[in-house]
Amino acid sequence: MGIATDTTAENKKRYKALVDCYRNYDIDVLKSALQEFHAPDARFDVSQPINGLDGAGNFISRVVEPMTASFAHLHRRGDILFGGEFNGEEWVVSHGHYVGEFVRDWMGIPASGDIVWLHYFEYHRIENGRATRTLLFLDMLDLLRQVGRWPIDEPMGYEGFVPGPSSGDGIVLGRSDDAASAKSLKMVDDMLQRLYTKDEAWRPFWHENMVWYGPSGYGSYVGVDGFARFQLPYESIFDPERIRTTYRRSGDPVLDDRVKGHFARFADGNYVASGGWPSHGSFMVNDWLGVAAEGQMFTVRVADIWRREDGLLVENWVYVDVVDMLLQLGVDPWQKAGIDISP
Repeated sequence: MGIATDTTAENKKRYKALVDCYRNYDIDVLKSALQEFHAPDARFDVSQPINGLDGAGNFISRVVEPMTASFAHLHRRGDILFGGEFNGEEWVVSHGHYVGEFVRDWMGIPASGDIVWLHYFEYHRIENGRATRTLLFLDMLDLLRQVGRWPIDEPMGYEGFVPGPSSGDGIVLGRSDDAASAKSLKMVDDMLQRLYTKDEAWRPFWHENMVWYGPSGYGSYVGVDGFARFQLPYESIFDPERIRTTYRRSGDPVLDDRVKGHFARFADGNYVASGGWPSHGSFMVNDWLGVAAEGQMFTVRVADIWRREDGLLVENWVYVDVVDMLLQLGVDPWQKAGIDISP
């Protein structure tokens, strides 16, 4: 089905209560809400350097409490929230920023004393009203940029604050129209299947003034031609004969086993989300981010949110775990930043 359901609407209400706890950020209330929202055996996958955790208690002790200690006045500002069904599973997603004054070192990252805006995407698989899997994507490379520890070559696009939807309607709490959701999902699905095509067959799906909000290191772009300035070089790093995505296998058994495709892909009205842990991969045949191509195998952890307006896609928020990708390519961004990372 791939679209929001009646069950989705109920799950969004539950998730909105947790999101509100992050916004108000009373630490005791938040910890209680996290324990209540998650099933006892919930799995947490968090971007580098944290990675996998089991149980809400571990998430609280390894993520929530250390962040609370390091960032004064910490809270979370969300600008997107919606949900949907995927392969018989119910999911919810949100997007926005953790905000606070970075007053104490966090995992070895030196405190700047300044306000930071830590970009996040968060997905939850909901079963019987509780989250059994959570994926939290944090743009750690952008945090390094904000504290003056940039570890790689100059970014390709604009680096800076990533806003929410220009339409101001990103918090979708009601029951969306099924036809609208299905239209959005099909548009994104058709567009994704036309990536990595020589004739750039993905172009007609986008508004000419579209905005692609990319992860730190890749940057953001305005307009279809602007997006092409990123997308075409990015596609060129993949071995064209050995690309693994949700839609195709590479023929390399190791790569095909490592890439899991989308863990979810769903639509709710004008919004669509997908994510992969990892979603695609290949072998690097052209230099990227200052890293020399030596045929390295790599996989890519990704989060995507799109907004459709009428018959075209107009905005796309994208997370890539660039730190994880660089580590696979033989480059340690923590070391290059002069940081002894200790998650």
